[in-house]
Amino acid sequence: MIDLFRAFTTKEDFFYDGAFIAKIKYQRFQPKSVKETYKNEIVKNSSRLCILNCSGYADNKIAETLTVYLMMNVTIKESVEPEIVKDTGVFWRDFSKEEIADFSHLVGDTNSIHLTENPVVQGMFILKELCDTTQTNDIEVKYIHPVYGCNPVHIKHEGNIIKGFSNGILCFQATIS
Repeated sequence: MIDLFRAFTTKEDFFYDGAFIAKIKYQRFQPKSVKETYKNEIVKNSSRLCILNCSGYADNKIAETLTVYLMMNVTIKESVEPEIVKDTGVFWRDFSKEEIADFSHLVGDTNSIHLTENPVVQGMFILKELCDTTQTNDIEVKYIHPVYGCNPVHIKHEGNIIKGFSNGILCFQATIS
């Protein structure tokens, strides 16, 4: 998974600093192979939305794929107070500034929002941790509000849906297939 993330973030002809991940889908179709090769493809590219697909291949067969929906050049017109939720489930984890910075360097994601004093946790980092927690190979995560470093994250399971909360705010919703 990490090699796939690195292949995605280090695509040479695409620069997405300032964009943010609105939704991400990960699927693994066969066990990890030492000799995976990676291919990036821009599925859609407009001034507001870019959909990118990064696939890993082993023995000329698709092994895993990552589809990323990036919101581009977004400006917030008016601040909207998110709804505070009382039942936020159980404590899942928090992400330290050091972990966030280490993950940035590991996968090559140097977007400045991950390397500040109050960093935003990478969508791919949340995705990886959800995959590790649930032991799933097929997941889609929609990001609703940023998760900031050093803030506890709680999760609530509702069937095949996992909702992630931080500071009483719904931050992401994952669907496990």
